[in-house]
Amino acid sequence: MNTDYEIRDRIRTVLIECRLNKGISQTELGKILGKSKTAVASWEQGLSMPDAATLYKLSAYYQKSIGFMYGENDKKDS
Repeated sequence: MNTDYEIRDRIRTVLIECRLNKGISQTELGKILGKSKTAVASWEQGLSMPDAATLYKLSAYYQKSIGFMYGENDKKDS
């Protein structure tokens, strides 16, 4: 079973990878989500995690499944 730390670290890694692949800044992502740059930075540092509604918005924006956002698979959605 995965610990909270492992889950948070996987989400952190996926969030960084997706944002960089999209070519946007933390500030730009924050504006898209209605969140602050500080919130985005906190997620990417593993200090906090996005809430469920925000994780859903992130998965829709990046066109990834919720499972992908949790690091459960490495395949892009079809």
